[in-house]
Amino acid sequence: MQNILSIDVEDWYCDLNPHEWEKHRGRVVTATRKILKMLRETNNKATFFVLGYVAEKYPYLVKEIQKENHEIGSHGYWHRRIADQTPEEFEKDLIMSLRVLEKITKQKVRGYRAPQFTISENTAYAIDLLKKHGLKYDSSIFPAKTPLYGEPFAPLYMYKPSFKEILKNDPRGQFLEIPISVYEIPILKKRIPLIGGIYFRFFPYFITKYAIKKINKQKKPVIFFTHPWEYDPGKPKIRGLKWNHYYGINKSTRKLRKLLKEHKFTSIKDWLNQNEKRI
Repeated sequence: MQNILSIDVEDWYCDLNPHEWEKHRGRVVTATRKILKMLRETNNKATFFVLGYVAEKYPYLVKEIQKENHEIGSHGYWHRRIADQTPEEFEKDLIMSLRVLEKITKQKVRGYRAPQFTISENTAYAIDLLKKHGLKYDSSIFPAKTPLYGEPFAPLYMYKPSFKEILKNDPRGQFLEIPISVYEIPILKKRIPLIGGIYFRFFPYFITKYAIKKINKQKKPVIFFTHPWEYDPGKPKIRGLKWNHYYGINKSTRKLRKLLKEHKFTSIKDWLNQNEKRI
């Protein structure tokens, strides 16, 4: 079973207010190269959702990712939650990111991921704007409730969001939503985030492995997400970043390498090209 690996390429300080970013030294290049090396060694591919700010600052990093045949997607430009923007601000941010990425890659960007998974019923307009600017899929809906984000009643697997109700499937739709994978406990129907990010660092590895096995048994690919800064134990500790930015980072590289050795991962683009009839 081929699963999907997605990397949100942002620097370690990008959860802070953008006005503070220039105070900090960037570490995203080294951290991203660390992931690229692991992908080469294990013969896996991924989709890299690159922040426009990072792409503009380090265009050579985007070219390195592209050269190794990974997919480049948009993570917006300023890493602002969609819920904190007006539709006009969101569209401007999206356009900025697409212009930067497409100028560097000379290719059309197909996919988008919102900062902190903030496409929801309350920000459904974002889907229309993604379509307007030629994107083909989104991977921003988190189908479980967390303190910061989540839509607990969203579909668990890939679907085509309805024009009027983005949490419902429209078989005639042309735009695809690719939710992050969560594990749903049978009978109880309780959804638990286990696959990626802080959840991957927090829970023991065997629990993530178990969840992947159960999802794959349903003949569904796992959509795993992570960030380069999660594999950078030397990043500075500052008051503005919460505990979840640091928990488990000393062990995360070993866990990711094990995951990549034991499972097969590819990019969203390549998975869709190989499984078009399944959607």
